[in-house]
Amino acid sequence: MRNTQAAIVLCLAYVVGLLVTFNPWVRWGLIILAIPLAWQLPRRWKQSPPWQFLAVAIAIATCASFYLELRVPKIAANDISTYVTATAERGTTQFTIVQGTVDSYPHITRNQNSQFWLAATQLNEIQGNNLRPADVSKSVSGRVYVTVPLQSGTGLQPGVEVSITGTLYLPQVNPNPGGFSFRDYLSQSGGFAGMRGVQLRVPDESQTQQWSWGKLRQRIAAAQVKWLDVPVGPLVTAMVLGADAVDLPFDLHDRFVRVGLAHALAASGFQVSLILGAILSITRNRLSPVAQSNLGAVALLIFLGLTGFQASVVRSVVMGMAVLIGLRTQRKIDPLSALFLAGTLLLIINPLWIWDVGFELSFLATLGLIVTAAPLQQKLDWLPPTISDLISVPLAATIWTLPIQLYIFKVFPLYSLPANILTSPLISIISIGGTIAALVGAILPIAGSAVSWLLYLPAQLLIGIVDLFNYLPGASFAVGQLGLWQLLALYGIILGVWAVPKWQKNWKLPLVGGLLLVLLPLAILKTTELQITALATKDRQILVIQDRGQTILVNSGNESTARFVVLPFLQQQAVNHVDRAIDFNPNLPTLNSWQTLSQTIPIHNFHSIGNSQSNTTIKFDALPLGKTQTFDRVEITALEVSPPIFKIDIPEVNQKWLAIGSDTGDLTQSAIDLEHLAPAQTLYWSGGRLTERSIAKINPQVAIAATSNPDPETVKLLEKQQVRVYYTSRDGAIQWTPSGEFQPYLEGER
Repeated sequence: MRNTQAAIVLCLAYVVGLLVTFNPWVRWGLIILAIPLAWQLPRRWKQSPPWQFLAVAIAIATCASFYLELRVPKIAANDISTYVTATAERGTTQFTIVQGTVDSYPHITRNQNSQFWLAATQLNEIQGNNLRPADVSKSVSGRVYVTVPLQSGTGLQPGVEVSITGTLYLPQVNPNPGGFSFRDYLSQSGGFAGMRGVQLRVPDESQTQQWSWGKLRQRIAAAQVKWLDVPVGPLVTAMVLGADAVDLPFDLHDRFVRVGLAHALAASGFQVSLILGAILSITRNRLSPVAQSNLGAVALLIFLGLTGFQASVVRSVVMGMAVLIGLRTQRKIDPLSALFLAGTLLLIINPLWIWDVGFELSFLATLGLIVTAAPLQQKLDWLPPTISDLISVPLAATIWTLPIQLYIFKVFPLYSLPANILTSPLISIISIGGTIAALVGAILPIAGSAVSWLLYLPAQLLIGIVDLFNYLPGASFAVGQLGLWQLLALYGIILGVWAVPKWQKNWKLPLVGGLLLVLLPLAILKTTELQITALATKDRQILVIQDRGQTILVNSGNESTARFVVLPFLQQQAVNHVDRAIDFNPNLPTLNSWQTLSQTIPIHNFHSIGNSQSNTTIKFDALPLGKTQTFDRVEITALEVSPPIFKIDIPEVNQKWLAIGSDTGDLTQSAIDLEHLAPAQTLYWSGGRLTERSIAKINPQVAIAATSNPDPETVKLLEKQQVRVYYTSRDGAIQWTPSGEFQPYLEGER
């Protein structure tokens, strides 16, 4: 085995050791199987590495798995989150003053607040309670996820000491399938508590005036925005320094992501190659290799500082340094070995990056460019070289990143490849021009603005192409949640095509196999599925009814709920269109949230219980009271408007639901009218008060309360009749299937 191959195998052993930590049974099973395999493989395969080498690889993988566990952030005895837990146990919410040091650059949230990380050092309670007096001062530790009013975050930078007044909270586990887990995000970032700040004070204002990389980034961003304005200016800055270096408008960011161009907004190896290429070209005949490597190293370190030490940039810079070392020593560096060594070095520094999606995609995209771009160019040699390059480069990166994208995001951007091909020249022009403008703007802002202005037309054209693909039907196709076995099988196919010459010649067969691997289980599911899901939300009751590929969505919540709860769930369920949208309560206008959903997932028909409502793009037709509407196997009948009451009937499986909503929480008066109620196995209600006669008329077997605090008298009446009661706030989303089982999403958390 050659040295480069041996190094790659050992790096892979380390990576595998990190990956298997997701399940302790998998880790120990792999170790148990690997030992006899390492013993027998050299005896049965002549080209196998010696057993001693395989034993070293197994040892590295084992050490890596334990090393990651040691590096996982843990709650210290005086972590600030322990105070929040103690406060919650007393049933109180305390206003506190937290002192500490800013630990990240502020960013604007979708709610137009300023967000940053705080390294907490001191905590003071403003007031006590009947149980005990306020803590005057206590020393604490730990990182805190802080949001403050937008103006309060102006001028903050890492290292500034601040004092924040507000309320602390513990992040909750995600209660819905497919949604974003805020608690996991905080723990992976080393934090276990959040804070909603209402006031921020900087004791020493001179701290915000000190020089920093962030100040230089702000200087560059301001220079590029000055003449380009928003959103073109932030877009150019993001394409040069990464989205973390500037607050890019969220709607523009979302449009890039939907068409598969998120990588254009991330500083990565492309910018590093531009910097090195420019320096080496300019100095080739003027400086010695040692001087060239020194100058290149300084340039890369400056670029790293400007981008804020993002994981993808660190990886690219490490690889760039390997190239410079090769230049300095007059040795040719193997790019594949350099990539694996760079990735392993970064994972030694921070093994938690193994679960960072940005790091994974950056590494896999670079791997694809190294091992797949050249073979693709050979397959496309019948095209002009420029066109073959435009196709082969994005296609190579897409092949290696697509499985992990499908597994994590559950969506395939249908127009990703043509979008990448059309925008590649523009991305190159803007990146090169933006880099030059950034260097000029760092020295003389007005000159940087002038250079940036030349990029206005290319940037506008890029935005126009992105908008065009967003407007095309089916910009993204939801494939649902892939199984781990599907992910591994897809990468097995990709590795087989790369390593086996026969597979390369007959590449169409593996391609068809990969498509079937994803689409066949999805097709089987869609022809048989039947389920009703009550999502866990704070603002409104939301039901999703799925029947053999048809979807009925009852309510969408507010705009935030639609974007971060409903849409991820639909994508996780591989829903690519909604056949019927029913607005549960016409007294609460939700047109904006329906528009938010329909921008990503087409909605064919809109209905409401009560008066119809409409705007320029959406019109809700009122469901007539007492008249059953049949949607394939599902029958829906609106019974009352105030409070909104309707029943769901699936005769084929003899399943009946009765849904009752309320704005006031007290259903006593309206529910006395028993004519508006109907018998049902499942009662789904807002949690308000119901009379004993109402419950007797419904006679449910299961009751689902869409609240954290249902009326206690109603709960007692239900339990008295031996009705099983679920709370969506406690149990998470509740899902029913024809088996008759109700599956609470958070059952494993309790």
